[in-house]
Amino acid sequence: MNKLTIFVFSFVIALALVSARASTSCQIEAKANFLKRNQDLYREYKAIDPYASMLEHKKAKWIDGKENASKVLFLAHGYLGTPSEMMYLAKPFIKAGWTVVGFLIPGHGSTTDVGNSYSNERWQEEIKAQLDPIVQCFDEVRVAGFSTGGLLLYDYAAHSKNTGSLKSVHLVSPYFLPRLGAWNLIDGIIQFLYDGIHVDLAYAVTHFPDLKVMTVNKKDYNQNIPVGLAREVSDLGRKVYNGTWPSEKVKIPVQLFLSEGDWTVDTDVTKEIIFESFNDVDFHWFGGTEPHHLMVPEVSRVAKTVQNLIWEFATEL
Repeated sequence: MNKLTIFVFSFVIALALVSARASTSCQIEAKANFLKRNQDLYREYKAIDPYASMLEHKKAKWIDGKENASKVLFLAHGYLGTPSEMMYLAKPFIKAGWTVVGFLIPGHGSTTDVGNSYSNERWQEEIKAQLDPIVQCFDEVRVAGFSTGGLLLYDYAAHSKNTGSLKSVHLVSPYFLPRLGAWNLIDGIIQFLYDGIHVDLAYAVTHFPDLKVMTVNKKDYNQNIPVGLAREVSDLGRKVYNGTWPSEKVKIPVQLFLSEGDWTVDTDVTKEIIFESFNDVDFHWFGGTEPHHLMVPEVSRVAKTVQNLIWEFATEL
């Protein structure tokens, strides 16, 4: 090996080491940013309601993956939920050594007063502020959102100018407009219930099927219903639906899951938006009575199927 070859080889190795150190530093900063923003959020909760508690189980989550893996699954939950409701989808990713990040939508996981204190503009700001550094610092990022979380991730993917290493978007029952009828989740609660009603009573009075999961998996969900928070979801859905859709179809691959038994989402509107906005859509339709919460095994018979399809789609691309 001559001197020039040795020099070039040494230079390449040195560059690789510098790049690896820079990448690691960036990832550490992304995690620190995520944790700080959420600690600040919990302090806001206390300032709004001194009696507000934030149980560990309901907090935002950052689960470190294998060292140097540089792969992330970012999760966004739905109305009344917390990051824990998305953890079933994360199981194969955690097992494979991916970093898993659970986004907490501001206002969720605490009390009615806290829930009613946050605007959907704040939700959009926070998901961008927390997801941007992850997309910029990790080599491979997959995002999965349910209902309101799906709406937020659609908005992010469709309108972000720099999606960096975002490789795929997985949307489970994403909410845009409510299903027509007397018992849709958003307008139904506003019309027939009052602010702060307990979930068990709301379910007993309305028999609204998409509330059932909150009576079964109590630890993962708000147990009182903030009507102001519901209105923010509804307003954001209309704002996105009536707003500017991408002028050119987004090239990030999208996986979409919808069900005939969903009483919350207008599935025709959702299909229209997703197929008009994205170039590559892997669509899965479940007939019969499968619920809004397709990814929760306690209420959905297809939860395992959804988990497997997301894992396979994310790892085969």
